[in-house]
Amino acid sequence: MGANGKLTEITQEFVSTARETLETLYAIPTVSKAKLLKSEVEGIYSVEYETKQLDFVREVPRTYSSQATIKIDGSATVISKTSAVELVGVSGSKTIEIDGKLFGVVLRSTETKGSKKRFVEVWENNVLEKSMEVTNIHGEFYADETFGGVAWSPSGRYIVYVAEPKEFDAFKPRGFKKNEENENSFGGMADPRRYEFNEDYGETFTGKRPPVLFVVDVDEESIKQVEGELGGRKDISPGQPIWMKETESEELVFTGYIVEPRHLGQVYCMNRPSQLFSCDAEGNGLRNLTDTSETARSPRVAPDHKSVVYLSSNPFGAHSGASRLVRVWGSSGEREEIIPIVDLPSKDSVGGLPARFPGLFTLYLPKDPWVQVGEKTFLFCETIWNSSNAVIAVDIEAKKVSKIAFPRYNQGSMSFLSEANGIVLMAYSNPAKCGEIVAGHISVNGSDVSVDNYSDLGLIAAKTKGAKLIEEGIEWSVLEYPERTEFLETILTKPKMKTELQKFFWGDSLPPLAVYPHGGPHATFVCGINMIPTFLTILGFVVAQVNYTGSLGFGQKSVDSLVGRIGDLEVDEIVYVAKDLGEKMVVDAGRMVYNGGSHSGYTGAHIAGRYGGLFRGLVLRNPVVNIGEMHARSDIPDWCFGELGMEYTGDMKIHEGKIGGPLMTPEAYKIMWDASPQKYAAQVKDPILVNIGLSDRRVPPEQGYQFCRLVKANGNKEVECKVYPNVGHPLDTVEAIRESVVGFLCFYYKHIGLKR
Repeated sequence: MGANGKLTEITQEFVSTARETLETLYAIPTVSKAKLLKSEVEGIYSVEYETKQLDFVREVPRTYSSQATIKIDGSATVISKTSAVELVGVSGSKTIEIDGKLFGVVLRSTETKGSKKRFVEVWENNVLEKSMEVTNIHGEFYADETFGGVAWSPSGRYIVYVAEPKEFDAFKPRGFKKNEENENSFGGMADPRRYEFNEDYGETFTGKRPPVLFVVDVDEESIKQVEGELGGRKDISPGQPIWMKETESEELVFTGYIVEPRHLGQVYCMNRPSQLFSCDAEGNGLRNLTDTSETARSPRVAPDHKSVVYLSSNPFGAHSGASRLVRVWGSSGEREEIIPIVDLPSKDSVGGLPARFPGLFTLYLPKDPWVQVGEKTFLFCETIWNSSNAVIAVDIEAKKVSKIAFPRYNQGSMSFLSEANGIVLMAYSNPAKCGEIVAGHISVNGSDVSVDNYSDLGLIAAKTKGAKLIEEGIEWSVLEYPERTEFLETILTKPKMKTELQKFFWGDSLPPLAVYPHGGPHATFVCGINMIPTFLTILGFVVAQVNYTGSLGFGQKSVDSLVGRIGDLEVDEIVYVAKDLGEKMVVDAGRMVYNGGSHSGYTGAHIAGRYGGLFRGLVLRNPVVNIGEMHARSDIPDWCFGELGMEYTGDMKIHEGKIGGPLMTPEAYKIMWDASPQKYAAQVKDPILVNIGLSDRRVPPEQGYQFCRLVKANGNKEVECKVYPNVGHPLDTVEAIRESVVGFLCFYYKHIGLKR
């Protein structure tokens, strides 16, 4: 800043460059889903796909639908492509083919002059056949993956979806006219049920009423809430509904989250008590299909409609970890495990699992995971595999798993999209290549599956300015540390060449380093496009995305190894990675910075207090700094106990003498305090920038506020705190992305930038 508070000329140039680069990169479209359809002409296919993109002028994310015609003759060639059509107000959609006809359902929300309305639309062969208004039947649709879902019954007569129940009546002003409609009102008072304590589900669900199921009878054009026995179970919140048909009757199957006595935060958590339930369309005949000692989620009905596969994890403890793939038959309730939890990867193929398979690490299965090749049926899904996101094919009859090769290299980030006639669509990216749809040919040998002869369709980002910047400007590698542990890896991105964009940080000497660990702590960075590291690399940084012990994709033992050791084990490994890169002269050891959010904000606060001088500046996004204080305000209080090796009892029953949740005791608080970086606040002397989402339900904003107060009060004047409104834990609104990312780059420039 100049003396008058305005930006100096060089700072104006820097900020302008940073903002333009950020908006160029973040505006790159990404594919969210795609469907491959075979035409009547041999070798000709249609690809229907959706993309998402950030609009920095209107400050909103936007979703588009497009269609392309491709020819597959050995390789795939795009013949034609339609213009993108923006999808406005679409909360969910699903298609089904019956007797050669294509039926679709769209859940749509509209707003005109402040009036919100909701509709269920039924389409037949791309013609709108029926539109039913549901504004007065229920509240907002649930469109998330945790609870949301929309599904056709096998017959095509019924549709199930998830929404908020209707809000209870508010008061009516005195002098209102009495009529039949309000004869049963409470004398004009609000319905008393309006004020009953009814918890939401924390982060991303603030203010939403708990979900309920609704069934559409397409023939009768009627819509009813699924009540019956299910309606009487207040301890169950239903979501992710599908249909199953074993006899002539069609049954609902859904994930039932067990939510009494407390509604815990659900998003990003695979350890929440939950089972699969079935019932009829009226909510009667309610049955539990799964083992109550395990969790269940993401049900997918098998092609014969008689059995369901789902993901299962251990309840409580670490919020993420390895999952089982399980199959259950509705009529008998018989269950069989298809993929077990893997403790440690084996060097050899064992029990139907491929060599080095780390286990199944995924939150959800694809919506349509089934691939039919001849008489064989395979389930395609993705799993974190070390520092990559891989696709596997599962023969559920033989319990055989095949790893699908990547289009490039032997690493990357790949997900399954669709299949038709032995041709598969995948989304593929790596740190130097933006996500694209690729088409490949499936080959089957017994229970072994492979995909080869990939073709990049170039439909998503190929011709954008941002994609060119990335592909021409970044090189990458994955570093291993066998001298220390098999559970530690780093995705390292470096500028491929010097460009004008790098002049603010990279001069004639070695480039600076930005250390960027993941949060969680049980998460993983994979070899795809991660936009903050990409942005920093384009501007001249070497970036180390650290997957420390406790990360997913290395076997369940990696996850378990961190429990009870947070604040020590992963902190030491992050410091080791930074020092190693400096000692090997990969980066300028005197110009290293740190950037971490949530749990990696926690590790950054530890490093600031215990390894002073290692980093020239540390950015902490929604950091955990005092675990004991966080417990009372977070939507995941169990995390505070579980990550420190203490048991949290979901029934909230108090056991005398027990050290663990839900009751905070002096003994439990001491364990939390000993692991909290706030105890080192007086020792923090390095520059600190704390970015906070004001609506964060996961890590209370007070955590960051108090840390800044303490650090500043104890002599560190290089402390900044920025607070972003209307955004939660991920800081993922367009406003927060632009302002916080450019903001922390200015912070880095202040402390290690090359002044010209």
